[in-house]
Amino acid sequence: MTAPLDRPPLAPAGVAFVLSGLGYHAAQRFRERLAPLGLAPRHVGVLTALASAEGMSQHALGQHLEIPPSRMVALVDELEARGLVERRRNPADRRAYALALTDAGRRVLEQVAALADEHERQLCAALDAEERETLLRLLRRIAAQQGLPQRVHPSLAASDRAGPPPAC
Repeated sequence: MTAPLDRPPLAPAGVAFVLSGLGYHAAQRFRERLAPLGLAPRHVGVLTALASAEGMSQHALGQHLEIPPSRMVALVDELEARGLVERRRNPADRRAYALALTDAGRRVLEQVAALADEHERQLCAALDAEERETLLRLLRRIAAQQGLPQRVHPSLAASDRAGPPPAC
């Protein structure tokens, strides 16, 4: 027997369900904002980290971000092909390359920062500044308790055996 149409369907309403829906919505909107720049969130993570760690080797940056080596190589290859990152010989170790942002990479990061600020403002428009800080603190505590990587999205830090990263 089927449920009457005048009764609402049962739907989970717990924290995990709401976080999942909000996370999906936030990620989708951010991808949409980045699309005109030809970037995906995975690129932004690497560019942002590199901006504060220029000269670091690809391997060291990957370790810092908890990104497996094969994914890191692919990401840097994509960014280098776009002219946003360059590999330079490391004078201290001729076997390694130091990563650096190009001028184009710096300009793109400035655009991304503006997009990200607007994205967060719109996403958190229902909260005042104190509520937003409280929410952020609580979410970070949950993420840490769950063992999630702190510097990169978990989809990038997943083991190589987990398959290719999602399109986010």
